[in-house]
Amino acid sequence: MKNVVRTLTCCIALLLLPVMVLSQTQDSKFRLAQTFEQAGDYERAAALYRELLQKDPTNLLFADGLQRALVQLKRYDEAVQLLQQRIAVAPGDVSLRATLAGVYQRSGREQEARAEWERIIAGGPANPTLYRVVASSMIEHRLLEQASEIYRRGRAACNDPSLFTLELAQLRIAMMDYQGASRELVGWLLLNPAQLSFVQGRMAGFVAKPEGRSAAVGVVEEALASHRDVHLYELLSWLSLEGKEFERALELTRIIDNLTRAQGVAILRFADRVYKEGAFTLAARAYQEALAVPLPPRQVPAARYGYATALLETALRGDSLHEPVGSARLRTSHSAARIQEALNAYQAVIREHPRTEYSAKAYYQIGVVQFTRLFDCDGALESFGHVEEEAGAVRVIRSDVALKRGQVYLAKGDTARAAREFTSVARTPGVTPDQQDEAEFRLAELAFFGGRADEAIARLDSITMNLRADYANDALQLQSFLLENSPVADGLALFGQAELLARQRKNSEAIVMLKRVVEQYPTSPLVDDALLRTGELQAEAGFTADALATYERLLTQFRESSIALDRAQFNIAETYQFDLRDPERAIAGYEELLAEFPQSVFSGLARKRIRVLRGDHL
Repeated sequence: MKNVVRTLTCCIALLLLPVMVLSQTQDSKFRLAQTFEQAGDYERAAALYRELLQKDPTNLLFADGLQRALVQLKRYDEAVQLLQQRIAVAPGDVSLRATLAGVYQRSGREQEARAEWERIIAGGPANPTLYRVVASSMIEHRLLEQASEIYRRGRAACNDPSLFTLELAQLRIAMMDYQGASRELVGWLLLNPAQLSFVQGRMAGFVAKPEGRSAAVGVVEEALASHRDVHLYELLSWLSLEGKEFERALELTRIIDNLTRAQGVAILRFADRVYKEGAFTLAARAYQEALAVPLPPRQVPAARYGYATALLETALRGDSLHEPVGSARLRTSHSAARIQEALNAYQAVIREHPRTEYSAKAYYQIGVVQFTRLFDCDGALESFGHVEEEAGAVRVIRSDVALKRGQVYLAKGDTARAAREFTSVARTPGVTPDQQDEAEFRLAELAFFGGRADEAIARLDSITMNLRADYANDALQLQSFLLENSPVADGLALFGQAELLARQRKNSEAIVMLKRVVEQYPTSPLVDDALLRTGELQAEAGFTADALATYERLLTQFRESSIALDRAQFNIAETYQFDLRDPERAIAGYEELLAEFPQSVFSGLARKRIRVLRGDHL
């Protein structure tokens, strides 16, 4: 019995062998034809596809391949003939008919193309799918206006005004008809109120252009005249924010808050949004307005904290015009008063909402201000201590506190405790990448201050690997400085000691050490850096005339070699503005910066300060 089965199996295999061989041959030729087509050798691809199709006339893959190759070779008549043969076999295949219309269009037979498209629609005048097929075919051949007309005809034929809304909106955007696109999208929003974010996403592609945003605003306002719909107000508010029209956006937000009975929550969200946009003064006002509604109790702590932080940012941003860049001390009572107002607001958060996330964050912000702006090291340490007592002090805040506390210990001259704080963050699992980078950067600074340049360079390597990291730029600058000056090891060590003294506000001692660097290593690349740093510390210490002389020496002696010349010129102008209160010389100093160093990073701020000094409106 086994022999009989084996014999029958062999016979069947022998009978099927020619078919199997043929199949393998076809498969091989088909892959070869595809290869020729991908390589752009359409002549040989067409020959192979035709040969395969002759052997297997019902194979759609072979027919499609031959059709594509013929179109690429511009042998349109042959492509038309092939498609007509296929349509004769499958007259209901609208895809084939759309392809035939496209070939007619490509070959310049536009009337025949339109007739074929019309035949497709005639097969089902109330079938939306057929209109989509025809419009897609037209769009493929860049007939955008004609495709729009097909969609509109489909709406009328199907008796559905909302049909093809998104397709028409996309077409109108492509045609730069922003008004038409906005009308379609606004209509869609009115029918689908929950899709506001979707509509905003579609509009985002063109409202970045002034003409696009203007068209969208006009359409929304037109719709509001007949539909007092809260979603339209929300869309209009969003468009106002996109155009930086913050005051109008706030007016619209008030309407939204009333219509939705949000009890100030909409205004609170607006405040959060404009804070992120950098409109801190308006954000502070919006936070206050939300609190006055009044807000639901659970929203109040966030609003109070937001208000305090907006006040602080307003003070600090204002200082860029009213205080020297990187100043280590407050020079105007105006700045001190604004910062104190922010501190009072943080204290209110602590009093009203103790043992919360917001009281912890408020203590942290107070500590930062005490250290960075008031140089009250003991007060800062006390505030940071309170942070850890608060229930809301999560791990991220604790790590931030450790980093700041390390800087405070450094300023107090306790480098050992500073190192322990920075190391604790660097070794804590789960800290953010930015916290890890800052910890490594601070440890690198400590190594530099201690005369261990090689260790500092090695630590900085890990930060400079990711150029998008927050501390990457600082790390690159310090690493470049250390590498450039590493041949002058003793001079670099002196410079590091001077920087450590400067962090402790021992400016006079730091200046003496920097002068030693200039005197002992006059030909090293350290000299221009030492002069610039000397001038900055002299200005901080109140030695104004000495600072100006140091900057002038740098500008004169290193005119051809230093990369710090623009900073020196900017510092001269700052000295005249903030220390000598001489507006005319300050303006002249800023103007010289713009003339000599037009590409300087300080150019923008210099222009703003010139306008402030002249009494112009910003």
